Amino acid sequence: MKATTHNGRLTTDHSRIWLLVGLGVVLIWAIPSLRYPIHQDQATYCVIGEGLLNGRQPYRDLWDNKPPGIFYVYAVIVKLFGPVMWSVGVVDILWLLVISLCIFYFARRYLGVPAAALSMVFYAVKHTRQGYVHAAQPETFMMLCVFAGYLWLLPEHRWPRWRAAAAGLMLGAAFWLKYTVVLFFPLVAILPFLELHGPGGQSPGSFGPPPLSPLPDENWKRGRPHVSRWRSLRLLISSREWLARVGIGTVAFAGCVGGVLGYLVWVGVWPAFREEQFEVMPRYGATALQAGLPFLRRAIDLTGGHIGVWTEVMFALTFLVAWWRRELLLVTPVLLMALAGYVAAAMQGRFHPYYFETCYPFLAMCWGYISVKAYQAFRFGFSLLTKRGWRLARVLLCVLFANLVLALLPEESVRLVQHYELLADWWRNPRQSYADYWWQHPLAKFPDQLRVIDYLKENSRPGDLVYVWGTAPLINFLSRRDSPSRFVCNLPLISTWGPDRWHGELVQDLERFRPRFIVVERHDSIPNVSQNWRDSEEELQFYPALADLLRNQYQPAVNYNDFEIYQSRSIEARDSKVQN
Repeated sequence: MKATTHNGRLTTDHSRIWLLVGLGVVLIWAIPSLRYPIHQDQATYCVIGEGLLNGRQPYRDLWDNKPPGIFYVYAVIVKLFGPVMWSVGVVDILWLLVISLCIFYFARRYLGVPAAALSMVFYAVKHTRQGYVHAAQPETFMMLCVFAGYLWLLPEHRWPRWRAAAAGLMLGAAFWLKYTVVLFFPLVAILPFLELHGPGGQSPGSFGPPPLSPLPDENWKRGRPHVSRWRSLRLLISSREWLARVGIGTVAFAGCVGGVLGYLVWVGVWPAFREEQFEVMPRYGATALQAGLPFLRRAIDLTGGHIGVWTEVMFALTFLVAWWRRELLLVTPVLLMALAGYVAAAMQGRFHPYYFETCYPFLAMCWGYISVKAYQAFRFGFSLLTKRGWRLARVLLCVLFANLVLALLPEESVRLVQHYELLADWWRNPRQSYADYWWQHPLAKFPDQLRVIDYLKENSRPGDLVYVWGTAPLINFLSRRDSPSRFVCNLPLISTWGPDRWHGELVQDLERFRPRFIVVERHDSIPNVSQNWRDSEEELQFYPALADLLRNQYQPAVNYNDFEIYQSRSIEARDSKVQN
């Protein structure tokens, strides 16, 4: 490979090779995701997405507390794949490949090609380690929109103003996926247009900086960083042109936001949307953002748990190494985007693990940057020891560097082999693979969910209604049995932040539509959301209207460990009369 030294950085003309190799490694890690089951959140989006395809509307006819964008994304997913478990896994594989491309082009601009390629791999490893809970979440699609908006604003491309409009529309789409995306807006508006000078006044330029050099830098020999001063920041385009492009993007963003609001008003969803987003959501958020030491301690503990101590160390090392090497200005965009992503996750207060998908891509870039810097340091030390003839020291240095590399590989290699073995099991028997899935979220209960789905398919017709009193909308989705209520998940009905008037609405819906079956879930408490430790079955004693309806109009049909199915007495009697 052709390589030259340029201010202590490796310049290569083979960035496409780095990209293709990186994508190949990403694909190897991503393929086992095909066996992903559907998590509770994604099942809710699937139910709502399928409802949209059938003419129903979010909030008014099908409830969830997310912005509406994710429901329309899942409407496309359900349209393409239908009610199958593996749909989310396929989408996650395709999404991971696309966002890996975005990570590469973003990181190449500031860190160089090798670091960019490594960043793709580190992110793929991190994302796939999180499992199916992280697959196709709003945060993942939101970050894809953020990267797309940033890359479309880069000034070296043709048709810059059209691209600025497209970037504004993309950021508008991100807004309707997750409102916290606004934290990225100032960075996306300024970073693509900044010329960041490196040591000696060198700049990464419009098409990205060259990577780091494997050759020894003279400054390492002197034991001190570069002595040249930073030049001031400046725009790659005129300030007037920058204002014009940012203005076009802002108008496009406002048009996207206003267009969605207008559509919600036009289809009659605005009252339900306003109730959820302006009345219920503030109450929901307030239950999480509780002041005091317990919240701060929980924030620190969960941040360390979800991000990882070593990743936090890499973030700090990136800052320190870049400062010492006088490359801090080049690395600052990555650090700022990582901080914006963390604030976007933390400000929601609940610290769900998939929230941190907003900062994982940029933290992966820190791993890539430090990895290349470590290789550069190794090459310098090896060259220095060779010149001095210190053979033993050179061998020890190689052993040390090999241990650093191998410290990362064995665990991930074993994990990858295990995932491919489990993929083979899925290929032979998908249903059994889902039932025995490793690792299952505590709320999944896939063995009993699949039993309930099989029972409903065998003992009901496609037009029959089934209400699930619990947090398992996957039952409605895979059984193809619609819910008679817009509350496909009962969390808003059992939580302190849900309006009391919704309780009566549910019973009225059940009285009106008389579902053939009501499924009551057990062991599904979510205390950090509902603010209590009771499961759905225990909640019936605090919901007497629903308990009376079950007792008077339904009878037990089948009882599993995590679910009990109740069948309508009137429908059962009617069917018996017809058969006789």
